[in-house]
Amino acid sequence: MKIALREDMTPGNTLVDRLAYLERIGIEGVELSAGSLAMTDDEVRAAFAGSSIRAANIAGGMKLLDPDPAVRERSFDLSSRRLALAAELGAAGVLEVPQFGRGPALPDLSPLRSAHDLEAGLLGAQLARLAPVALAAGVPLFLEPLNRYEAYLVNRVEQGVDFARAAGPGIATMADFFHMGIEEVDLAASIRAGGELVAYVHVADSNRQQPGNGHLDFTPGFRALKDIGYDGWVGIECRIVVPDGGTFDEALAATVAHVRALWASA
Repeated sequence: MKIALREDMTPGNTLVDRLAYLERIGIEGVELSAGSLAMTDDEVRAAFAGSSIRAANIAGGMKLLDPDPAVRERSFDLSSRRLALAAELGAAGVLEVPQFGRGPALPDLSPLRSAHDLEAGLLGAQLARLAPVALAAGVPLFLEPLNRYEAYLVNRVEQGVDFARAAGPGIATMADFFHMGIEEVDLAASIRAGGELVAYVHVADSNRQQPGNGHLDFTPGFRALKDIGYDGWVGIECRIVVPDGGTFDEALAATVAHVRALWASA
């Protein structure tokens, strides 16, 4: 198991600064998002060339279901290019959130098709296009299920698995413990059912703070990940609360140590 941190959670003015910070803290990877992805691919490559830190994942285009077809196509192209970059950097793949918001952005065409069915069909079509791109790149595009207060189409690991299976090889899903804590009846069972299609992991406690600050029990989920043979990245995606008298660096280092201890004991 290797630990990663989101780029936008990492102190530093540049990607080079952030990678150096992660090296000092003892974190192995970074999840690339808007900051570095505004750089050219050559600039990103150069930043990693001088660092022991690896790219854990790269954010996708995130607008595959936009009502504007031109925006959808740009998002598709962006996700395709980032799959190639992810493969080059040795990342686990491209992280794609299917949609944001508690309802559809596309119109309701009832009685022909409801807005939900329209968006589900469009997502399936987009993933079917991206599957061969991901397969050719050699890294998956994985869907991140979000809880019902942030999204409506893909909320549970099971739903991500269903879309991945329908699209075919190259598409996967992931397990985010915060969202799962809201949506899943049994976190461990959902991970085991997802099996090899669980391609990435995020951790945050029940209050979206660092693990150990809420009431979520990570042990059954970590044990399930081991049972399915998962030994990849665990991304820390949460608010890091700094105790009185402490520093962010100390709180982050303690979080990393705690996650590693939880994994080792599971």
